[in-house]
Amino acid sequence: MASRPYANRARSATLAIAAAALLGVVLSGCAGSGQKAAPPSSSPPPATTAPVTPTPVPTPTFVAKKYTCQSILPPPTLAVFTQKASDGFTLQKDYVERVHNFSPDLSQFSDWGGILCQWAYPNAEKSVDYGFSAITADQATTEQAQLTKNGYVGTAKDHGTVFANTDTTDFPDTYLFIDGYWFYASTTSLLDLIVDNVFATPDQ
Repeated sequence: MASRPYANRARSATLAIAAAALLGVVLSGCAGSGQKAAPPSSSPPPATTAPVTPTPVPTPTFVAKKYTCQSILPPPTLAVFTQKASDGFTLQKDYVERVHNFSPDLSQFSDWGGILCQWAYPNAEKSVDYGFSAITADQATTEQAQLTKNGYVGTAKDHGTVFANTDTTDFPDTYLFIDGYWFYASTTSLLDLIVDNVFATPDQ
């Protein structure tokens, strides 16, 4: 999964604090060189300052938009896909129609007003598939029960609940349920890319 923006900022802040502390040690060492020690002061020692409480890292939140098969992907990923068009790797326009014939559950991404997408080479077995749509609480309960019945395992994650197929050699696809929406991707790594694109960290 690509590094999240808030993780990068936290790491940068940590490095900055460490650098400032090291610089303070160096400067204090230089100031004491060649100087006599100051006589002891009769004044009381300064009051101890309270420890600084770290600023909590904001939790990324979902940015609700009318996503398309193109806009839901991170721009660098979309650029890689489109660059392969000359080799025949394209967005399959008949994917939703084909899905209705073999997976009514999967076709619900489109039926419920969302998107269901596939990029593939002509007549290729392997493809890149993903989906996104709104979903009600009752619909989510039904879909999660069906996934569990089919061998998927639900795990609580930062953004919601992820259902992953335990048989990754068969179908390594993954679903993510959050409040009011659900996502689908043919691999966990693809789902991670989509999540990074549609979740944003609030300004601190």
